[in-house]
Amino acid sequence: MKTKWLKGIAAGLALCVSIGLTGCGGTAGESSSESSSAAVEETVPVKVGYIFHKKADNGGFTEQMNAQRQKAARRCGVETVYIEDVSVQDFESAVKALVSAGCTEIVSCSATFTNILASVSSRYMNVKFLNYGSASIGTANVFSYTETAYQGAYAAGIAAAYNSKTQKIGIVADPELLYNYATINAAALGVRMVFASGTLCAAGATDNGEIKEAVDKLVSEGCDVVICYTDSPYSAEYCEQKGIKFIGTLDYSGRESEYKNMLMYFSTKRDSLFVSQFKQLKMDAWEPGVYKGAMSNGIVAVSEAQPCADAKTQDILNEIVPLLTSEKAYIFSGELKDTNGNVKFMQTDTMTEAQIYGMDWYVQGVKTVGSFRKPHESAPNSFEIKS
Repeated sequence: MKTKWLKGIAAGLALCVSIGLTGCGGTAGESSSESSSAAVEETVPVKVGYIFHKKADNGGFTEQMNAQRQKAARRCGVETVYIEDVSVQDFESAVKALVSAGCTEIVSCSATFTNILASVSSRYMNVKFLNYGSASIGTANVFSYTETAYQGAYAAGIAAAYNSKTQKIGIVADPELLYNYATINAAALGVRMVFASGTLCAAGATDNGEIKEAVDKLVSEGCDVVICYTDSPYSAEYCEQKGIKFIGTLDYSGRESEYKNMLMYFSTKRDSLFVSQFKQLKMDAWEPGVYKGAMSNGIVAVSEAQPCADAKTQDILNEIVPLLTSEKAYIFSGELKDTNGNVKFMQTDTMTEAQIYGMDWYVQGVKTVGSFRKPHESAPNSFEIKS
């Protein structure tokens, strides 16, 4: 039965519509003359400040972004500092503190800051900003950057379903991460590539206590595989502790053996983005723009199947990943219905990127089991600048 589905997946993906990158821009190869003159004297002082929504050592998404900051800074010889645990309400105060400390560029490191940065940046036109989570051009001092986490989620949905016996997959998703609707919907469409009537049960959670409740609820619904889409690493750790098969959304490179129940993982590597920004700043060549981190440019990455996965899982990934990487497996194409059976897009339609990013509805096959988030109170921030 699974072999039949494997062949069906390959055939179905081969018919998907290809879509090119927009607003990314390639990097042309250097000629020998260009290479010989590449050594540009640094004339512009550069200091980059990062604003984190969570603690920089939280073990999850924020910690990995902080590690990517440090790696890129070492490679380019650029001074970087950060302020952690910043609420949306305190974002402008954090910007002001970093500007006072001499920062020439500020990187917002959470999708929760996307909207407020658009307004704050206009009041600091002498500072350059990298707006994480934005897919549109802002003011003349903003470089907008977004990611296609939904590509990894699509592969995860297929792999999860292939390893499920109940045809019910769970996903615990943090609403503060990028494009929850698109990510959950992509995973659901992946599940339905394997099981035409399969179900993706979705639960919202942010903090560890909420994550525990969400995972327990998903298991009680009959889910035997859980996709973890949270800032916190606790979703994966709790699944591991409970013996639940799961798919992670952090970079577990070199630590895979610590997780006996992990089927695979998908993650985001932003080192090259930060390096590019730092180099442009140093060469006084920085310009506003829009960049999409995707599988095609190596920002979004999908791991190999792990030992606990079904033996054929890697065969599935070998079929899917190249198609996603080459943009030949456009996920949101053809007829799409919402959970009430209403047709949202016709068979001949292909969703634009703006429509994908703006999704506020779930596709057929998603069952929401509730949000486990509790009211969060923001503690006063002393705005300690760290390096």
